[in-house]
Amino acid sequence: MPDPTNTMQAGLPNYFSVDYFTYGVSFAALAPAGTATGTFNIEADSDFLWSKAAFQADIAAAAFTVSAQPVPNVTVLITDTGAGRQLMNVAVPLATLFGTGQLPFILPRQRRFASRSTVNVSLTNYDAAVTYNVRLSFIGQKAFY
Repeated sequence: MPDPTNTMQAGLPNYFSVDYFTYGVSFAALAPAGTATGTFNIEADSDFLWSKAAFQADIAAAAFTVSAQPVPNVTVLITDTGAGRQLMNVAVPLATLFGTGQLPFILPRQRRFASRSTVNVSLTNYDAAVTYNVRLSFIGQKAFY
């Protein structure tokens, strides 16, 4: 993984400091065949370097154990408005891009979202009968100029 403070690596800006940060987006009552879009805004004080992804899902806010956490039949499509592009060519199953809090998905390469940009996240429920509540965590670092 490149050192974000080194401008010679991957053409990244010269950051003076980085700090752990998580952006979250929640989707309540995503019904069968339903689609919902959520957004989060990258704060103006820093870029965001996304490196891990985690989800939590439940059915009707029912309690569950770690071993019994539902894996929702949901697809995800992420769009970076700062770069003006989608991060995948089609919506992909949620579990192929987001892990659990105990075992988050590690991106093969850190993804930079520019300060002041908006990230759009679209979920589509392809389950025949189940309504899900889904919470996504974009885990990474705030990189300050």
